[in-house]
Amino acid sequence: MKKKIVLICTLFLCVSVFANKEGKWLVLENEYIEAVFDTKNGALVRMTDKNSGWEIMRREILGQSFELLLPLEGVQMSDADCRYNVIKGVEQAKPLIEQSNGKITFVWSGVKSELMDKPADIIFKGEVRLLDKGLEFSGSLINNSEYTVEYVSWPCIGEVTVPDKTQPLYQSTRNDIKGLFPRFSNRGAYWGIDYPTSTYIFPEKSFLQVNNSKEGFMIYNRTLSKHTIITSFELIPGFDKRNTNPYEDEMDGQLVRIQFKANHVLYSKVGDVAVLDSLKLVTYSGAWTEGLKLYRDDCMAYTEKMLSSSAHWLAEPLTWRKVGIKRAADLLRYANESVKFGVKVLLVKGWYKWENARPVEIPNMDEAILECQKLGMRVILETNWLNVDRYAAGYKDRQRKYMMSDPFGMPYNYGYMCPNAPEVRRCLQDMWLSLPALRIADGYMNNDHNHSGKTYMCFDQNHGHRFGEPTINGMMELDRIMAEALTQNGTKVAMGQGFIDFQNSIYDGYLIGVSDNFYDRHRYLDPKEPILTRVEVKNARRGMNKALLYRMNIVYDLYFHSDCLADYPNIMEYGNQMGKLRNRYLNYIWNATFDGHNGMKVDGKNIEYSIYVNKAGKRTAVVCNMSNESVTQVFVSCEGVGELRYATPETLEDHSFEGIIELAPLSAIIIMEQ
Repeated sequence: MKKKIVLICTLFLCVSVFANKEGKWLVLENEYIEAVFDTKNGALVRMTDKNSGWEIMRREILGQSFELLLPLEGVQMSDADCRYNVIKGVEQAKPLIEQSNGKITFVWSGVKSELMDKPADIIFKGEVRLLDKGLEFSGSLINNSEYTVEYVSWPCIGEVTVPDKTQPLYQSTRNDIKGLFPRFSNRGAYWGIDYPTSTYIFPEKSFLQVNNSKEGFMIYNRTLSKHTIITSFELIPGFDKRNTNPYEDEMDGQLVRIQFKANHVLYSKVGDVAVLDSLKLVTYSGAWTEGLKLYRDDCMAYTEKMLSSSAHWLAEPLTWRKVGIKRAADLLRYANESVKFGVKVLLVKGWYKWENARPVEIPNMDEAILECQKLGMRVILETNWLNVDRYAAGYKDRQRKYMMSDPFGMPYNYGYMCPNAPEVRRCLQDMWLSLPALRIADGYMNNDHNHSGKTYMCFDQNHGHRFGEPTINGMMELDRIMAEALTQNGTKVAMGQGFIDFQNSIYDGYLIGVSDNFYDRHRYLDPKEPILTRVEVKNARRGMNKALLYRMNIVYDLYFHSDCLADYPNIMEYGNQMGKLRNRYLNYIWNATFDGHNGMKVDGKNIEYSIYVNKAGKRTAVVCNMSNESVTQVFVSCEGVGELRYATPETLEDHSFEGIIELAPLSAIIIMEQ
């Protein structure tokens, strides 16, 4: 009996919803977070990270609940029409409120703006659930009005405070970072916006992280969202001076704040019932890696492999080479040369051309692949399922109608077909799976369209999908279909280009295509995923060092003045040295887990470093001098361990490390705990 009482008390303390005595506030609170809502209008008026003390939302007067964009327009535009008709939740009648253990539900019915004569027959239900370390926002919308609801903003946070004005505050994603304070990154220019605005688009960006060096919070979908979500920050009322935030709480009689919205792009038409994708907001203390760890661990179950490949060679430390061919003989020429320089895999483009609106492989391609495999060379073929040749015969009659279109019926471009069209997916399977080379090769690497030409959504309902369907939904389905068909025996690999992290559940690995400043994020999010990085002539040594830092395989992409590897002797020498280092110390820097900067203290000018932990629990520091000109001193220590030993690509034999060493420009060293 006592155990039951203790358990009940513990649950009450960990998850609670309660109102204050006056009934003005509703509070969601546990040991990590406190969120306070106004019962009169549903506004979030305070939010505090109790672990760090950061009052993320502080001033009650700035509280917001939700917003709708409800353009007032008919078939013929008139003076009464208004596209920018924003309905604000805090201006509506008091919502119906339901509360249960750890959840509050607000229901607004019959909403209107100051531009409207009467309320629109729209019901919005917004739910907020208390999590262990944050909140989860979900909801639904029933539209029985005569207008289309373009987006719903939920949650709206009226201010995101700056926790420490002595250091910068950033917003970042998997591939990008922007300033929020003291310099606000305005990505909206001054067209169509009221204030400096900075946005990101889900699911492409995977998550939003807001942080300084000591604390932060994450916003993300646990599963692939069905709708496009545009996160936005607005600096209100504007800059103090160019791109610089005001430091005061008021400016020119207006309250200064950074406002946040998560805009769910629904395009909900008359009679539609739309369910919003759930968004999590979780807080953390510590470095940026702590936030990524929360996201990674929470989403891990949803990014586990749908397909299981037995092609274990992909996880080995191999050297790749990217080649472009026009004839099958070119492939054999590249393979024969590459074998001499330790290259194990060829990534091949140019192996097909378009004829009569179909991809057709070049003559004798299948035979050339078999000859390469006899040499011990693996062949991966580059593909692009959706990109077609607009100048090929048959394009106008067969493919033009499937181009992705904007809300006004204009194609974004004339080269990418809509993956959400069932007929497109059927035709692509028929075309690509009929190519013998794809069946014979060791795998393929698909270059997804990556929203080329801003093709985030398609609005052509003649394709068989809803108005404003996110492109990635069809892309994921197509990726899965093609991977299942081409890797069904488990010996071949399906690869991508790291477009979104949810694709890791389908692909066996990817070629990274972002700035090398974000390699650490990609590696931290998936410590075991095979990742490749291109090495070009002008940054070859830097590129190979980056690959060592973040456990990536290098892909030679050398086309500066020649396409012969023999014409780049210095690059080949360092590449071979790097390969030997990796293979000799495989259990220290390859068959080990990336752990950011944890567990060892590393210092030095112009350096980058990573820490790896092997299966025995021993740590290794990989350190690179990124300067092009200057020698630097590297200091490394690790408390409570025995001897440290080091090795370099140029000196493979390990030597005792005495705590400090000089490192030449663009050079690397590994320091291993024994």
